[in-house]
Amino acid sequence: MRNVTRRSLLPAAVLGCVAFMAPRVGADQFRLENASLPVPILDHARVNVVIEASGVEPVGDGRHLIIAHDKAAPLHVLDLATGALVGEPITAPKFPATANGGPKWEGMARDSEGAFYVVGAHNGKTDEERAAKSHLMRFRLKDSAVPMIDQDSVSRFEIARSLVAALKAEGLDEAAVGKRKIEGLAIREKNGGREIVIGLREPGDKVRAFVADVSKKADGAALELKPLFAFEAEPREGVQSQLTSMEYVPPLGGFLVVTASEDADNAFHGNNLWFVADGETRHARKIATFEVAMKAEGLAVLGVETAGDEISVRLLVTYDNDPHATKIPSRFQTVTLVRASR
Repeated sequence: MRNVTRRSLLPAAVLGCVAFMAPRVGADQFRLENASLPVPILDHARVNVVIEASGVEPVGDGRHLIIAHDKAAPLHVLDLATGALVGEPITAPKFPATANGGPKWEGMARDSEGAFYVVGAHNGKTDEERAAKSHLMRFRLKDSAVPMIDQDSVSRFEIARSLVAALKAEGLDEAAVGKRKIEGLAIREKNGGREIVIGLREPGDKVRAFVADVSKKADGAALELKPLFAFEAEPREGVQSQLTSMEYVPPLGGFLVVTASEDADNAFHGNNLWFVADGETRHARKIATFEVAMKAEGLAVLGVETAGDEISVRLLVTYDNDPHATKIPSRFQTVTLVRASR
C-alpha cells in the first residue's frame, strides 16, 4: 500500500480535454494531466465580459476563489464548482481608488496564515499614473459564509522606490527601468520567515523576480527588494514571452512561472509554464506549452498530494484575455502537474 499524504486537495471542476505539450526534462519528469475545459465567469447566469482575471487565490477549503480584476480596485468572489460570481465585489476603505488607470491589480498571493496579498502593476507613462498603480496590499477575510474583507486587517507596503533601485543595480538604463511593470506575486516561507516575491513583465528582455522580507512588517513599511532570479524565455511564434504570473510551491522546492505571448494587436500566441528551483538564479526548466488562443495571467495552487516518488500539484489558471479589446471573456481551468523522481 502506498504511503499517501494530502494537503487541502480541493474538488475538481468539470473535466474536459485541453492540449498541453510537456517537453522532456532532466532526472525529474514533469507532466500535466486532467486538464479541465476552460470556462467563463458567470454573472447571474450570463457570461461576464468585463472582469479581466489578472490574479487568483483560493479561499479556505477552496470552494471559493478571489479574483483580481485589473481595471478596478474591488475584488470578486467566484464559486469554483459553478464559475458563478458570489455576492457583491469586496473591498475596503484602505484599498486604493479606481483612478488614473489604477490600481491595475496584476498578481495575488496567500500565506500560510491565511492572509492575502494583491499588487498593482507599478507602471505608467507619468508620475501620476504610476502612483495610481503602485500599491501592495495585505488583508484577511472574515469568517463568514460569503467572503468579506476584515477591514481591520488591511495594510499596505511600499516597494516602488526599492524596485527602481534594484533594477538600476542590475545595470539597466533609464529607458529600461522606465518600462517596469509587475505581473507576478508569490509568498515564500522558510526558516520561520516570510518573503514576498514579485515578478516583472517589463523590462521584457528577461523574466525577472525580486524578493523582500515581509516578516512582521507593519502597515506602511517600505520593503527592500533584492534580485532572486532572471532567465531568458524564448519567443512564441516570433512574439516575446513575458512573465504574467507565478506561485511558490514548497513540496516542489521552487517557483512555477507562467509566461504569455501577446502581440501589439492583442492576439495571443501561447503560454509556457516554467519551474525555477530554489537557489537557481539564471535558469528555468520549461515544463509545458499550453493554450495558444488565450492569455494566462493568474496561477494558484489548489492542493498538493504526494504518493511514493510522485508529487501532484493541482493548479488553477485564469485567462485574462483583455475582453475590453478582444471581446473574449476571461476564463479559468484546473490542471494537475505531476513531478516524478527517477
